[in-house]
Amino acid sequence: MKKSKVKVWRVIIGIFLFFALIYIVTPKPKLLEKYTYSSAVYDSRGKLLKIGLSLDDKYRLYVPFGEIPENLKHALTLYEDRWFYYHAGVNPLSIFRAAAAMVNGGRTQGASTITMQLARIIYHIDSRTIMGKIEQMLRAVQIEMFYSKDEILEAYFNLAPYGGNIEGIGAASIIYFDTRTQNLNIQQSMALAVVPQNPGKRNLAFELGREEVKIAIERLKEMWFEKFGDSERDNLSLPLYAEKRLPFRVPHFVRYMQNNYHGEVFTTLDLGYQNMLEDIVERYLQNNKSKGAYNASAMIVNYKTMGVLAYIGSRDFFDEEIQGQVDGTRAYRSPGSTLKPFIYALGVEQGIIHPMSMLRDVPRNYGFYTPENFDKSFFGIMSATNALIHSRNIPAIELLGRLEEDSFYNLLKAGGVKKLKPSNHYGLALALGGFELTMQDIAKMYAMLGNLGESKKLKFVQGQEETGSQRLLSREAAFITLNMLSKNQPIDRSVTPFSVKRKEYDVYWKTGTSYGYRDSWTAGIAGDFVVVVWVGNFDNTPNNHFLGRQMAGPLFFQIVRALAKIKTIEDIKPPYDLNIAKVDVCRSTGDLANEYCKKTVQTYFIPGVSSIKMSDITRVIPIDVKTGKRACRHRPPHTRLEAYDFWPSNILKSFELAGVSIKRPPAFMEDCDTIDTFNKGKPPVIHYPTSGSVYIVRSHNLENEKIALKGSLDSDSNKIYWYVNGKLIGESKAEETIEVKAAIGEMEIVATDNMGRSAKSDIVIKLID
Repeated sequence: MKKSKVKVWRVIIGIFLFFALIYIVTPKPKLLEKYTYSSAVYDSRGKLLKIGLSLDDKYRLYVPFGEIPENLKHALTLYEDRWFYYHAGVNPLSIFRAAAAMVNGGRTQGASTITMQLARIIYHIDSRTIMGKIEQMLRAVQIEMFYSKDEILEAYFNLAPYGGNIEGIGAASIIYFDTRTQNLNIQQSMALAVVPQNPGKRNLAFELGREEVKIAIERLKEMWFEKFGDSERDNLSLPLYAEKRLPFRVPHFVRYMQNNYHGEVFTTLDLGYQNMLEDIVERYLQNNKSKGAYNASAMIVNYKTMGVLAYIGSRDFFDEEIQGQVDGTRAYRSPGSTLKPFIYALGVEQGIIHPMSMLRDVPRNYGFYTPENFDKSFFGIMSATNALIHSRNIPAIELLGRLEEDSFYNLLKAGGVKKLKPSNHYGLALALGGFELTMQDIAKMYAMLGNLGESKKLKFVQGQEETGSQRLLSREAAFITLNMLSKNQPIDRSVTPFSVKRKEYDVYWKTGTSYGYRDSWTAGIAGDFVVVVWVGNFDNTPNNHFLGRQMAGPLFFQIVRALAKIKTIEDIKPPYDLNIAKVDVCRSTGDLANEYCKKTVQTYFIPGVSSIKMSDITRVIPIDVKTGKRACRHRPPHTRLEAYDFWPSNILKSFELAGVSIKRPPAFMEDCDTIDTFNKGKPPVIHYPTSGSVYIVRSHNLENEKIALKGSLDSDSNKIYWYVNGKLIGESKAEETIEVKAAIGEMEIVATDNMGRSAKSDIVIKLID
């Protein structure tokens, strides 16, 4: 008896030493490390755009163990290996039962554990032979020696066959059920639990395979109810829908993602917006093919998040006739006038203009360069707002020439525009789009306007960290420029009421046409969205129909219209702390309105920055009743007072060159020797600050120090315009106090009434610790 016990212990110790030796001399087997995985691109809601092949031509996506549903784990172990958590890789009872059934001529039974199946996959074992089966069992034991049950199960789920070249639960879930593994319901989990046992016969890509899967699921359900009861019976009665899906959506976008990112990529693109955009562009091109419109590109960006929501590189990626594989959002092309708003924004920021400043629109010659407007006509003078929204070339060129040197060029570079040549290469042609950039660059620039001057990078991937944010324009200049763009009337207002739920909304937009009619652009902001569209040909074939306003504009507004149905369009409101104000100006001059201005309009300006003066153009003069000539003095009832505009000679010349006829004051009567004027009243009186005063402020409180301004007026005036160091900072009524931020050094304070009369007070601000 003792000898038999000793023999048993020797056997046990021998077995232990055998496996210990195997553990020592056998390297740890690799489970998943040697496998490569597919790239997969998803939209923002997890919808598959495209899945690629791994290096060994498999559809295979890695899924961590923690993301595999518990129901799927239960279903697999219940169906394939219910003793999985209790054996050491090989189940002797299953082997004995399978052998006995085979000897007795019964139904062939599988004896392979999940670990054995994993070993067969990893080591490419032919388990149909006796030696293959022995190797399979030994390898299974080896795997169990080095890995936990969870690690083994994770490897199996990621390598199990699911028909054809589809491997792993991750690829099978997204291809057959259009969902990610963690979102599988219990019916789908059971289907994917039974397929690996016979992936050829139970291939979910085919109807016969799906029927076989349903039969296998019924057997699994019996096991499930036996172990877990009826808790899932209702869910297990739901129908099972499966089909093989290998989409290739948004090909230009997907190609860009796969070239720049690896593995699974969850993008910002939204298939809802994408489908809408594709439908509109295709329908629009179909309706305009008689005009030669065969190709287009478009983007929709949420400028608040900078996420790219929709992306069309070309009409058809697979159409070689239109060079469809060219990505129009990344191709370098001339923008035409689409970036003129940024010239005006710089003009506002630098205090050169405000929205109602008058700019000259007259024929000009710059040496060998003689620019002209698109319609070859001229308006003489016009407001900056009208010059911008009507895309007049001469005012934009003139304004570019008045900006600080290279400021527009530097803005483009800072905004991310690449491939720019040195600034002196372009000269004033820079104002008319005489350079190249991409649609993505344009979208980014307009997003910068929407973000009130702060430039951010476009986001293509969810969770992408924000980097490279920088301020390119002041918030005030950006907002005022947007306000100017909002005056650009929608192209289709006369066709379709431009409203949603009876609420009007602003669109901040601009068109562009490149030289030679090769590119038709429209870009702008509506609500949270930046929309950019391009219509043209990648081979640069010119087309007289390719005008920004006539070709790209209608497409742009069809997109805006569709966006408004998806999400309410809200206007861009100025933040409460924005340093802007409104003031009445004379419509015809853009200057502060005096008493004689016939029509006034309110305009934004930046206090302390904008150059704006009292209007001295409109004046009242006496007119002789009998002759209609200008009288020497006012002598009622023989004379009457009338208001006339007294334009400087250079402006009169501008009207003349533009062919614009204006009403001029009549000539004086022949016997005039003394001429009356009509603003002989007293100028304003500045009560404080008193001229010559010295103000002492402490450095720790400098940001909060304000200087109070107060004055009185003569009885014939009713408003004071306050200037500090030549810049308008606000207006007040008589005896009304306003405040201005203290600036270290000398401050020249001028009070001008609405009759044009002025008073001045000079003070000094000194700083102490």
